[in-house]
Amino acid sequence: MSRILVIAHGHPEISTGGAEIAAWRQVEELRRRGHDVLFMARAPGTGAHCGTPFSTWGSDVLFHSPDYDHFLHSQRAKWAVYNHFHGLLERFKPDVVHFHHFVFLGLEMIREVRNFDAAIPIVLTLHEYLAICKHHGQMVTVDGRLCHGATPAKCNACFPEYAPQRFYLRDVFIKSFLNVVDSFICPSRFLLERYAAWGLPREKLHHIANGLPDPEPTDAEAPPDRHRRIAFFGQISDLKGVFVFLDAIRAVPKARREGLIFEIYGTAQHQDDDLKSRFAAAVAARGDDVRYYGPYRQADLANLMGRVGWVVVPSIWWENAPLVIQEAFANRCPVICSDIGGMAEQVTHGVDGLHFMAGNAGDLARQFAAADDPALHARLQAGIRPPATIAQSALDHLALYESIALHRLGRSQAARQRILIPPCGGSNPPAPTRKKK
Repeated sequence: MSRILVIAHGHPEISTGGAEIAAWRQVEELRRRGHDVLFMARAPGTGAHCGTPFSTWGSDVLFHSPDYDHFLHSQRAKWAVYNHFHGLLERFKPDVVHFHHFVFLGLEMIREVRNFDAAIPIVLTLHEYLAICKHHGQMVTVDGRLCHGATPAKCNACFPEYAPQRFYLRDVFIKSFLNVVDSFICPSRFLLERYAAWGLPREKLHHIANGLPDPEPTDAEAPPDRHRRIAFFGQISDLKGVFVFLDAIRAVPKARREGLIFEIYGTAQHQDDDLKSRFAAAVAARGDDVRYYGPYRQADLANLMGRVGWVVVPSIWWENAPLVIQEAFANRCPVICSDIGGMAEQVTHGVDGLHFMAGNAGDLARQFAAADDPALHARLQAGIRPPATIAQSALDHLALYESIALHRLGRSQAARQRILIPPCGGSNPPAPTRKKK
């Protein structure tokens, strides 16, 4: 049994993003397999708890980030890292530390693990491009264009308040901490290639898909018009493409639109008032053509997806490995997605779903019109392969942990031998000679 510390930027019972859910599913599976796993998640709020930035959430630990620098991803409250986080390491004594993020936590935590014990394997799962891109890690310019590669000059064009030299130094600063990491897990090959191009050593980059738990029994009864039901699931935001989805509904010819049912499930809870107002107005403008059902519980997802025929993923950024695509496939729903990034990697056009030109509502509308074909729906549904399981993903993670541990053990033994084994094969090093004065 191993002692594994898993660290994420949110707890799924508090924040329901895909990265938080992926981290939690890994924790649950490793615990099920008998490993001693401590889950540490950042929580909103900076209030101290009896003089410590930590509090408990059941058997998990919450870290209330005191003072975070979003530009450098640095924890300004060094006492929280060097004293309290170090104390947590001393008490738990992990065999492995797996970061699922550093945002809101601070890159300093990575180096503190290495300072605590040079032999501990350190793993970091990369869920988006935050190390590369200041714009929420999305690699989309502030005016909405896809960014194909960050440079100090390009980043300065998006954020002129930061000189190019500061972006160069930001890059150096972040890489100085990432150099301490033993292995990076990339849920998509697309993301892996982006980070390799940015400068992370390719030999440290490993593609391991996020896994899904075994499907829960569902009482959902597929309606006879399932192939005509098209749904969006996820965060209500510009980058997730919800407005592209709504614009595409309007662009479907009226005669074809009347036979289709469009649904939206998700929340704008973490968005600003302007976006919430725009979304409400856009939904109202579609009238009876679209139904907005609000937020959903993860436990209800199988029932909801079991009643729809298509899941739309219209994000306008590269994405990594959206869990919603895996969940759609687990529930036998073909996916209509943007033709870029991790979305295009997961969905094969004409096999298990359809692609459309990212950000192009007219092209998405054409796919909607084509979707109203039971034969096409049946053919794509038959092409769906089961997504990766959390059981297999956990085995892949454990194998990687063991590989790193053996490698680090070998390096430490070799270092000890270089110090302790005397030269020329003698049993003792020769006594030093002192020069006569």
